[in-house]
Amino acid sequence: MKCGALLSLLASNTLFSTTFCTQTHFQPAQMSWHSEFAGWHSRAQPHTSPDSFSPTRDNLVLGVVRSAPAQPNGFTLALFSPDIAVDAMGRVSVLSADDFAGLNVLARGTINLPDTGSFRNTWRVKQTRTSQPIERLLVPTSDSALREVSVQGYDKEKRDLSAPVTEYTQLPDTLWELFGLIAESREGYERGQEDVKLIGRVKELLVEE
Repeated sequence: MKCGALLSLLASNTLFSTTFCTQTHFQPAQMSWHSEFAGWHSRAQPHTSPDSFSPTRDNLVLGVVRSAPAQPNGFTLALFSPDIAVDAMGRVSVLSADDFAGLNVLARGTINLPDTGSFRNTWRVKQTRTSQPIERLLVPTSDSALREVSVQGYDKEKRDLSAPVTEYTQLPDTLWELFGLIAESREGYERGQEDVKLIGRVKELLVEE
Protein backbone atom coordinates (compact mmCIF):
# COMPACT_ATOMS: atom_id res chain seq x y z
CA MET A 1 0.00 0.00 0.00
CA LYS A 2 1.47 3.36 -1.05
CA CYS A 3 0.11 6.46 0.71
CA GLY A 4 -0.26 9.82 -0.95
CA ALA A 5 0.08 13.34 0.32
CA LEU A 6 -1.75 14.62 3.36
CA LEU A 7 -4.98 16.41 2.55
CA SER A 8 -6.13 19.21 4.79
CA LEU A 9 -9.77 20.10 4.65
CA LEU A 10 -11.18 23.16 6.33
CA ALA A 11 -14.87 22.90 7.07
CA SER A 12 -17.04 24.66 9.63
CA ASN A 13 -13.95 26.32 11.11
CA THR A 14 -12.60 22.83 11.98
CA LEU A 15 -9.44 21.37 10.46
CA PHE A 16 -9.78 17.79 9.35
CA SER A 17 -6.75 15.85 8.19
CA THR A 18 -6.90 12.63 6.22
CA THR A 19 -4.68 10.57 3.96
CA PHE A 20 -5.43 8.84 0.71
CA CYS A 21 -3.77 5.62 -0.41
CA THR A 22 -3.35 3.93 -3.73
CA GLN A 23 -2.83 0.19 -4.06
CA THR A 24 0.17 -1.13 -5.96
CA HIS A 25 0.50 -4.69 -7.23
CA PHE A 26 3.91 -6.21 -6.63
CA GLN A 27 5.51 -9.19 -8.36
CA PRO A 28 6.68 -11.94 -5.98
CA ALA A 29 10.28 -11.56 -4.85
CA GLN A 30 12.84 -13.25 -7.07
CA MET A 31 13.86 -16.42 -5.26
CA SER A 32 17.13 -18.29 -5.73
CA TRP A 33 16.88 -21.41 -7.88
CA HIS A 34 16.74 -24.61 -5.86
CA SER A 35 15.83 -28.24 -6.41
CA GLU A 36 16.18 -31.30 -4.22
CA PHE A 37 17.16 -33.16 -7.41
CA ALA A 38 20.07 -30.85 -8.25
CA GLY A 39 23.17 -32.88 -9.05
CA TRP A 40 21.24 -35.77 -10.60
CA HIS A 41 23.60 -35.86 -13.59
CA SER A 42 26.75 -36.17 -11.48
CA ARG A 43 25.10 -38.83 -9.30
CA ALA A 44 24.07 -40.96 -12.29
CA GLN A 45 26.13 -44.08 -12.94
CA PRO A 46 27.43 -45.05 -16.39
CA HIS A 47 25.40 -47.82 -17.99
CA THR A 48 27.32 -51.09 -17.69
CA SER A 49 26.45 -52.05 -21.28
CA PRO A 50 25.53 -48.89 -23.23
CA ASP A 51 25.76 -50.63 -26.61
CA SER A 52 22.91 -52.92 -25.58
CA PHE A 53 20.60 -50.02 -24.80
CA SER A 54 17.84 -49.63 -27.38
CA PRO A 55 15.63 -46.52 -27.02
CA THR A 56 11.94 -46.99 -27.80
CA ARG A 57 8.95 -44.67 -27.92
CA ASP A 58 7.07 -46.90 -25.46
CA ASN A 59 9.74 -46.31 -22.80
CA LEU A 60 10.20 -42.59 -23.48
CA VAL A 61 9.54 -40.36 -20.46
CA LEU A 62 10.78 -37.05 -21.84
CA GLY A 63 12.98 -35.65 -24.57
CA VAL A 64 14.64 -32.26 -24.94
CA VAL A 65 16.00 -30.84 -28.18
CA ARG A 66 17.86 -27.57 -28.54
CA SER A 67 17.57 -24.79 -31.09
CA ALA A 68 20.30 -22.14 -31.06
CA PRO A 69 21.93 -20.00 -33.76
CA ALA A 70 25.07 -22.17 -33.68
CA GLN A 71 23.15 -25.42 -33.17
CA PRO A 72 19.69 -25.24 -34.78
CA ASN A 73 18.99 -28.97 -34.49
CA GLY A 74 20.73 -29.91 -31.26
CA PHE A 75 19.97 -32.45 -28.57
CA THR A 76 20.04 -32.06 -24.79
CA LEU A 77 18.42 -34.97 -22.94
CA ALA A 78 16.11 -37.96 -23.04
CA LEU A 79 14.83 -40.15 -20.21
CA PHE A 80 13.60 -43.70 -20.64
CA SER A 81 12.08 -46.06 -18.14
CA PRO A 82 13.41 -47.65 -16.10
CA ASP A 83 15.82 -44.97 -14.80
CA ILE A 84 17.83 -44.45 -18.02
CA ALA A 85 19.17 -41.10 -19.26
CA VAL A 86 20.84 -40.16 -22.53
CA ASP A 87 22.63 -36.84 -22.10
CA ALA A 88 23.76 -34.21 -24.61
CA MET A 89 26.90 -36.20 -25.45
CA GLY A 90 24.90 -39.37 -26.06
CA ARG A 91 26.22 -40.99 -22.89
CA VAL A 92 23.89 -43.60 -21.40
CA SER A 93 23.59 -43.59 -17.62
CA VAL A 94 21.44 -45.01 -14.86
CA LEU A 95 19.78 -42.57 -12.46
CA SER A 96 18.81 -43.18 -8.87
CA ALA A 97 15.13 -44.07 -8.51
CA ASP A 98 14.47 -40.84 -6.60
CA ASP A 99 16.13 -38.59 -9.19
CA PHE A 100 14.37 -40.32 -12.07
CA ALA A 101 10.98 -40.07 -10.35
CA GLY A 102 11.55 -36.40 -9.53
CA LEU A 103 12.36 -35.48 -13.12
CA ASN A 104 9.39 -37.49 -14.33
CA VAL A 105 6.96 -35.77 -11.95
CA LEU A 106 8.21 -32.32 -12.96
CA ALA A 107 7.91 -33.18 -16.65
CA ARG A 108 4.36 -34.46 -16.19
CA GLY A 109 3.55 -31.26 -14.33
CA THR A 110 4.18 -29.20 -17.46
CA ILE A 111 1.37 -30.88 -19.40
CA ASN A 112 -1.38 -28.85 -17.71
CA LEU A 113 0.29 -25.45 -18.03
CA PRO A 114 -1.58 -23.02 -20.30
CA ASP A 115 -0.58 -22.73 -23.94
CA THR A 116 1.45 -19.62 -24.69
CA GLY A 117 -0.12 -19.10 -28.10
CA SER A 118 3.33 -18.76 -29.64
CA PHE A 119 5.27 -21.02 -32.02
CA ARG A 120 6.26 -24.30 -30.36
CA ASN A 121 4.38 -23.24 -27.22
CA THR A 122 7.36 -21.16 -26.12
CA TRP A 123 7.74 -19.33 -22.80
CA ARG A 124 10.15 -16.45 -23.42
CA VAL A 125 12.29 -15.20 -20.55
CA LYS A 126 13.05 -11.49 -20.70
CA GLN A 127 16.67 -11.02 -21.77
CA THR A 128 18.70 -8.01 -22.90
CA ARG A 129 20.04 -9.87 -25.95
CA THR A 130 18.01 -11.45 -28.74
CA SER A 131 18.54 -14.83 -30.45
CA GLN A 132 18.49 -16.74 -27.18
CA PRO A 133 18.62 -20.57 -27.35
CA ILE A 134 15.38 -22.52 -27.09
CA GLU A 135 15.07 -25.81 -25.23
CA ARG A 136 12.07 -27.82 -26.46
CA LEU A 137 10.64 -30.29 -23.95
CA LEU A 138 8.54 -33.14 -25.36
CA VAL A 139 6.51 -35.32 -23.01
CA PRO A 140 4.35 -38.29 -24.08
CA THR A 141 0.70 -37.95 -23.10
CA SER A 142 -1.89 -40.62 -22.34
CA ASP A 143 -2.96 -40.74 -26.01
CA SER A 144 0.67 -41.33 -27.13
CA ALA A 145 0.99 -37.82 -28.54
CA LEU A 146 3.90 -35.55 -27.60
CA ARG A 147 3.13 -32.46 -25.56
CA GLU A 148 5.63 -29.71 -26.37
CA VAL A 149 6.62 -26.96 -23.94
CA SER A 150 9.58 -24.76 -24.88
CA VAL A 151 11.58 -22.16 -22.97
CA GLN A 152 13.67 -19.50 -24.68
CA GLY A 153 16.47 -17.72 -22.84
CA TYR A 154 16.37 -19.91 -19.73
CA ASP A 155 18.46 -18.54 -16.87
CA LYS A 156 18.55 -19.65 -13.23
CA GLU A 157 18.90 -15.99 -12.26
CA LYS A 158 15.96 -14.66 -14.29
CA ARG A 159 12.25 -15.52 -14.28
CA ASP A 160 10.45 -12.49 -15.72
CA LEU A 161 8.72 -13.19 -19.01
CA SER A 162 9.02 -10.89 -22.01
CA ALA A 163 5.21 -11.00 -22.28
CA PRO A 164 2.58 -12.39 -19.87
CA VAL A 165 1.05 -15.83 -20.46
CA THR A 166 -2.50 -15.71 -19.06
CA GLU A 167 -1.90 -14.78 -15.39
CA TYR A 168 1.82 -15.62 -15.46
CA THR A 169 4.34 -12.79 -15.58
CA GLN A 170 7.20 -15.06 -14.50
CA LEU A 171 8.30 -18.51 -15.58
CA PRO A 172 6.16 -21.02 -13.63
CA ASP A 173 7.85 -22.85 -10.76
CA THR A 174 7.68 -26.21 -12.53
CA LEU A 175 9.44 -24.92 -15.64
CA TRP A 176 12.02 -22.94 -13.69
CA GLU A 177 13.01 -25.97 -11.62
CA LEU A 178 12.82 -28.54 -14.42
CA PHE A 179 14.79 -26.59 -17.02
CA GLY A 180 17.49 -25.89 -14.46
CA LEU A 181 17.81 -29.65 -14.00
CA ILE A 182 17.72 -30.26 -17.75
CA ALA A 183 20.72 -27.93 -18.13
CA GLU A 184 22.83 -30.39 -16.13
CA SER A 185 22.65 -32.76 -19.09
CA ARG A 186 24.97 -30.43 -21.01
CA GLU A 187 27.74 -30.66 -18.40
CA GLY A 188 30.97 -31.69 -20.11
CA TYR A 189 29.45 -31.17 -23.56
CA GLU A 190 31.98 -31.06 -26.41
CA ARG A 191 30.56 -30.32 -29.80
CA GLY A 192 31.69 -32.79 -32.43
CA GLN A 193 32.43 -35.51 -29.88
CA GLU A 194 28.85 -36.73 -29.40
CA ASP A 195 27.58 -40.24 -30.05
CA VAL A 196 25.83 -39.10 -33.22
CA LYS A 197 24.37 -42.52 -34.00
CA LEU A 198 22.58 -42.96 -30.67
CA ILE A 199 21.44 -39.34 -30.54
CA GLY A 200 20.01 -39.72 -34.03
CA ARG A 201 18.00 -42.77 -32.95
CA VAL A 202 16.66 -40.90 -29.92
CA LYS A 203 15.70 -37.82 -31.95
CA GLU A 204 13.71 -40.00 -34.34
CA LEU A 205 11.45 -40.87 -31.40
CA LEU A 206 10.76 -37.19 -30.75
CA VAL A 207 8.94 -36.67 -34.04
CA GLU A 208 5.16 -36.99 -34.04
CA GLU A 209 4.06 -40.22 -35.69
